[in-house]
Amino acid sequence: SSLSLTAKETICLSPGSACHGDDCPYARGYYDKLPAALHAALERRTLRRAELEELAREHVVCPYELALDLLPWVDVVIADAHYAYSLAALLGHAMDGGGERWSLLVDEAHNLPGRARRMYGATLGKRQLLQAKKAAPQALARALERCNRQMLALNRAEWKAPDFHSATEVPASLLRALEHLVAETSAQMAADPTFLPRHPVFADFYFEVLQFLRVAEHWGDDYRFERHRGERSQSLALSLNCLDPARLLGVAQDRAHAVVAFSATLSPLEWSRAALGFNADAVCSRSDSPFCAAQLRVTLATGLDTRYRQREQSLPALATRLARWLEDTPGNCIVYFPSYRYMDDALALLPESAGRHRWQQRPELPEEARAELLALFGQRDDIAAFCILGGIFGEGIDLPGDALRSVVVVGVGMPQLNRDTRQLQEYFDTRTGAGFDYAFLYPGMQKVDQALGRVVRTLTDEGSALLIDTRYAQRRYRELLPPWWDYRVE
Repeated sequence: SSLSLTAKETICLSPGSACHGDDCPYARGYYDKLPAALHAALERRTLRRAELEELAREHVVCPYELALDLLPWVDVVIADAHYAYSLAALLGHAMDGGGERWSLLVDEAHNLPGRARRMYGATLGKRQLLQAKKAAPQALARALERCNRQMLALNRAEWKAPDFHSATEVPASLLRALEHLVAETSAQMAADPTFLPRHPVFADFYFEVLQFLRVAEHWGDDYRFERHRGERSQSLALSLNCLDPARLLGVAQDRAHAVVAFSATLSPLEWSRAALGFNADAVCSRSDSPFCAAQLRVTLATGLDTRYRQREQSLPALATRLARWLEDTPGNCIVYFPSYRYMDDALALLPESAGRHRWQQRPELPEEARAELLALFGQRDDIAAFCILGGIFGEGIDLPGDALRSVVVVGVGMPQLNRDTRQLQEYFDTRTGAGFDYAFLYPGMQKVDQALGRVVRTLTDEGSALLIDTRYAQRRYRELLPPWWDYRVE
């Protein structure tokens, strides 16, 4: 993730790829070389990433460390949310001291709660522990074996299901074993600063342990301690699952003088406010759209049921409706599906549309394929792209003008029904009495709103959209759609 700093003019800084701790030539003697590097950086009117790396090589310093040491001289920092919100946030620590008044501007804020769940979680695997034990020196053997015995005991303990168990507390004996491992590792590092770079397999596990303990220090009723295992041997995994990151997001935001979170899809506002960790007295508002309703013509196909149990029965009718849309609606189109399997099943019945160039998103799509599709949108006007709702093509792409003329959304975007979403529903039922809305309805419709936002990007853009599902006939779903478009029910 890049870290950009702005001091009067534009200074763009980011971590360098050559940083390998104390063993790195760019880190050795860093603070002896720092003054000259700082002066050189501040003398430049504009310092972008490539120029920063050039400067770091010139002075033989780590570009990432240089970026951090420039913080006291800058007015604006542009960075990934991790830098301000994670439990080890570098900017968070900077906000805690120095007396400056920091303000946070959080773009695409609708993504922050989901991102924070991952930032505030941790996992330890039995297989990774055994690999670390095999690779570590004898001096850490006893501490690693102590951790192994704790995992063995947890594997033999009672399970609610053969492959899953959830609890509200982390075993104290496990935490003590992990803390002992950290203490022993610290002793090794004190004796030999190159210890971790020389044992990379162990180092990877060690950093996972640090994250596990860091998360455990922030434990609350919004967490669950989970055990997972599969059919393979040594498959045990221990997870600290953050169900609701709002409390810890609030802690991070309390460091700032002010926080402004903005997005085109913060609906409903009360749910979004709570999910982002803001207090009840936070100011929430929705601005008027700069677009007119006629710029996007939205059709609601409420006669097709796309719910999981009805998909097989409605697939032929869905394929027929998609074919008619692609034939009748000119220009490039993205068709969004809730899952890869559903998309494959529908495409198997969808005839090749005359004059259409078909493109299909695949799992684990390489960056080159993503760039290929975006380039196609700029080169052709006959693209029919079939993508996953909420995926990399569901938001964050800008296709103005004729690059994209229409979208189709199959379903209402709800998350898959699994253990995690069931746990979320139960948790929010207890907290708010609206577990289904918080775990399924609101996140799902947020994805739909993001997909609708791909078509009209400028004041002169025009296009159309088709939303397919019987639930769009219900008021509770319709009220969550952007209010500035006109909707026609067919």
